[in-house]
Amino acid sequence: MPLHVFTGPRESGKTRRLRARQAELQAQGIEATIITGNACTTTYLVDRIQQQAKAGARYFLADDCTRDQIKAVQSIELPEQFTVYLVRQA
Repeated sequence: MPLHVFTGPRESGKTRRLRARQAELQAQGIEATIITGNACTTTYLVDRIQQQAKAGARYFLADDCTRDQIKAVQSIELPEQFTVYLVRQA
């Protein structure tokens, strides 16, 4: 599973990069919703990623993820064709 984590200081363009990736996917006809990591628990985030992968989705996008959430995502096994984009909180 490819995992892309956007990091940087506050207002450095991390969310803008994630939204640009979302727009690229949508231009290809791929549904790509961005969820907000800090609005959910780590368990919920991991469960949501696993559910989407099992449902056949190819991409998962989340903004404002905590370090613990990112560590948890790094430890799960997902299909190789499933790509995750996460933005780490500043």
